[in-house]
Formats: sequence, structure tokens, C-alpha cells
Amino acid sequence: MKNIFSFLFVVFGFTSVFSQNAPTLGYSKYIEYVTNYHPLLNQAYNRAQFGRANQQMARGAFDPKLSFENQQKKYNDQLYYNQSGGSISIPTWFGFSLKGSYSVNDGVFLNPEDKLPSDGLYSAGISLDASEGLWINKRMATLKKAAIIRTQTQAERDLLINGLVTEASLAYFNWLLAYNNYQVNKQFRDNAAQRFEGVKQRALSGDIAMIDTVESFTNVQQRVLSLSEAEVSLVKARLEASNYLWGEDNIPLEIASNSIPLSVSDLEIDAFLGIENGGLDNFYLATHPKLSILQAKVGALKIDRSLKRASLFPDVTANFNVLQSNLDQITPLNTEQYKAGVKVQLPLFLRKERGDLKITALKLSDAQLDFNYESVRIQNKVSQNVQAQQALVSQLDLSTGLVSNYSKLLSGEQQKFNAGESSLFVVISREQKLIESKIKLNRTYNKYLSNKANLFNAMGLVIPTLKP
Repeated sequence: MKNIFSFLFVVFGFTSVFSQNAPTLGYSKYIEYVTNYHPLLNQAYNRAQFGRANQQMARGAFDPKLSFENQQKKYNDQLYYNQSGGSISIPTWFGFSLKGSYSVNDGVFLNPEDKLPSDGLYSAGISLDASEGLWINKRMATLKKAAIIRTQTQAERDLLINGLVTEASLAYFNWLLAYNNYQVNKQFRDNAAQRFEGVKQRALSGDIAMIDTVESFTNVQQRVLSLSEAEVSLVKARLEASNYLWGEDNIPLEIASNSIPLSVSDLEIDAFLGIENGGLDNFYLATHPKLSILQAKVGALKIDRSLKRASLFPDVTANFNVLQSNLDQITPLNTEQYKAGVKVQLPLFLRKERGDLKITALKLSDAQLDFNYESVRIQNKVSQNVQAQQALVSQLDLSTGLVSNYSKLLSGEQQKFNAGESSLFVVISREQKLIESKIKLNRTYNKYLSNKANLFNAMGLVIPTLKP
């Protein structure tokens, strides 16, 4: 009996870390903190910035280029040559460039073809590099792909944010589940300890058999063990939720051990995640980030295919420049004095080019198949979550009804036991059924909330407060 009283001291001396003044942390506040400071969010925005920078770099291929060159040689007090010149080149969308230049050469030993008028020589003309074709070239392809990459990186940013919010939401809901289970076990641990006191007094007065005290005490031990297991699960879930909390300067944070998660209402989570009315009002398959990424891949491969097709045509480089010693006399119509050239090159078998084109075509086919498959998969996943949500609503109603009925059965059985019309075994059995039904209700509620987060994930949404 001494051991029993010592154990009871432990039971009643058990002090919960949760008090009336314990801090609370709601779901919306938790997610806002995650999306404000989590390092992955910064990486997501950096991804979008990468796309912009890449597009800017591609546009640089069309920047005008200004150049100046001077070469001279003097030996034995003789100026062999002094050659100076400046030019400007303006690339265009199609494979040609506009060019203008001015050159001045003098000296005793000039190459005859380098001799120019004393006032210098002006030139203006056009150069063409049609090695990939007029309608597609590397500069054009690079700029088109850069625009596609920018769209792709924006989609990757949205996908990263969506995944982060989903994972953090699931972690919070698991923490809430662990807390609710802990409270259930704590409540019935206290009930078992109080019942033992009543049973002990009735046994000492001879109202019931002493063996009932052993059974009651064993029940207390079971409840204490269950509470200890629930506390371990709660600590683990709280730390898992803490993994998503960061402060300024990338400092990881930890949720206080006595913090209490708050229950989440349908209105709160639906408005916060943008899934009101089942989420279908905000769901557009064509704008799903995953599909946008795959569509970008298809678009880039189509550009590569066009470039590979152009490589099957002859390589042509040509230039034509009007020459004049007087700048005012340079006109496109005055072509009596000019400098021109052309070069044509064509591989005989084109095996490399045809092989590259075939490989690109196969990659494009695979990318299109991936896009089609992912489209169907996303649609099915969204439908599954919508249907699951409807089923979970019914399960919640049933679970709530079970808890209510088991509560009534336990209350009635307790009254019968107090009147001597029932046994302690039946009371404890009724109580165990009530505990199981409450735990079941908590788990169903967790599935209900988690399915909302999974629906948000399946739709590829970004919470309204984070939309660019």
C-alpha cells in the first residue's frame, strides 16, 4: 500500500507545462512567420531574379558595339605606316548587322589595298551571317529561350513556395493533433487518479471488494503511461513544427515548450490558402506551376529544333559596304564605290546536323508526353482531394456523434457503479471506448485539415499574401 501512495503522489504531483497564461500560436500567424523568414523563400525569390538576369544577359547580344583601333610603325626616322579606324555595329533581330566605319591610313610602306584618300574613308553597309538561317539564329534563339526561362523560374518560385507552405501546414496540424491527444490523455489520467481515491474509500468502508483498488490502481498506471507517450509525441511534433520557423538574419527559432496551438476553422484556413468553395474557383490547370515548367521545357526544345533544322541549310556569310571619302555623299543608292564579299559553305552528308535534329525531336516528344501525363495526374489529384474532403466531413460528423454517445454511456455506467449495480471493469471499459473515440476524432480532424493543405498543394496555388 505504501508503494501505491507513493505512486499517487507522483500522479497528483504531475504538473502540466500548459497553464492559463501559456502563449498561443495560431495557424495563420505561424504560416506568416514561415513565409516571412524561411531561407527557402529567399531562394525562391532568387530563382525568379535569376530568370530576369538571364533575360537581360540575352538582350545584351543585340547591344550596339563601338570599336577603335590604331596601329603604327616607325623605324629609322621613317613612318612605315599609321593606321587608325573606328566603327559601330548594330545587330538586328534577323541575322544581319548594320555597320558604319571611318578609317585613316598614311605612311611610306602601306599595303596598296590599305591606301586611302588623305581625308580618310567612310563606309556604311550591312553584314549577314546566315549560318543558322534568316528566320532563326543563335542570338534570336538565346533571347527567345531567355524569355521562356524567365517564365519557368517564376513557376519554380511559385512551386517552391507552395511546397514550403504545404509542409509547414502539415507540421502545424500534426502539432495540433499531438496537443489534442495530450489533453485527452491528461484528462483521463486525472479522472483515473480521482476514481482511485473514491474506490479506495469505498473499499476501506467495506462497500466494495479490496480487489477493486488494484484494478483501479492498474488503470491509473496505464493512464500515466499513455500520458507519457502522448507527451513524447507532443515534444516531437512541436520540434518538427519549429523546423519551419526562422527569424531575421537566418536565425532558427524554436516554439516554446508551453506554447499551445490553436484550432483552425474552415473559414480561416480556406481564406488563408485561397481554397474557398472547395478551391475550384481559383484552380486553373493551364497556370499550374508544374505545367508551366514543363511547358517552358517544351517551348525551349521547339526553339532548339528550329535551330537544328536551320543548320541543314548552307552557311552563308556576306557583307556589302558603300565607300566614300565624304560623309555627306554616302547613300544606299550610290553603289559605284563599294566593298563586298560572300562565302557559302555546305557539309556534304550533314550526318552531325541530322543526328542533332533527331535527338532534339526525341527530347521534344518526351517533354510533350511528360506534359500530357502531368496534366492528367494533377487533375486526378485535385479531384481525389476534393472528394476526400467531402468524405472527411461525413467522418467528422460520425466521429463527433460517437464521442457524444460514448460519453453518455460512460456517464450512465458510472452512475450504476456508484449505485452498486455495475462493476469497475465495465466502467473502465466504457471509459477506454470514449478515449479511443476522442483520439479517433482528433485524427479525423487532422486528416481533414491536412487534406486542405494537400488540396492547396495539388492545385499549385500561392497564398494570396505572397502573390507577386
